Amino acid sequence: MDIIDGVSGKNGYGNSAINNRNTSKADSTQNSQATNGAPTEGSSVSLSEGAANMKSLTQSLAAEPSFDQAKVDRIKDLIAQGQYTIDPAKIAAKFASMEGQSS
Repeated sequence: MDIIDGVSGKNGYGNSAINNRNTSKADSTQNSQATNGAPTEGSSVSLSEGAANMKSLTQSLAAEPSFDQAKVDRIKDLIAQGQYTIDPAKIAAKFASMEGQSS
């Protein structure tokens, strides 16, 4: 019921007598200057060792292709020739091992 009361005006929402908006131009100008992303004089940022490692890893992964195109082409050719066989037991075993690792 609190949510309904809050929407109906108990907490000022929807009540035209209460203005919850900041319409002061001076304040909004100051806020936009402070949050525009431009560094202020004397400001600096340093990354922790873990963050630096994560940044390095992200950059190296971005440089690598997301999949092996040669392997994809080889499998496509095998499928087209009817020579690609699927081993359901092997697939099931792989799924089972993945489930065991995730829990």
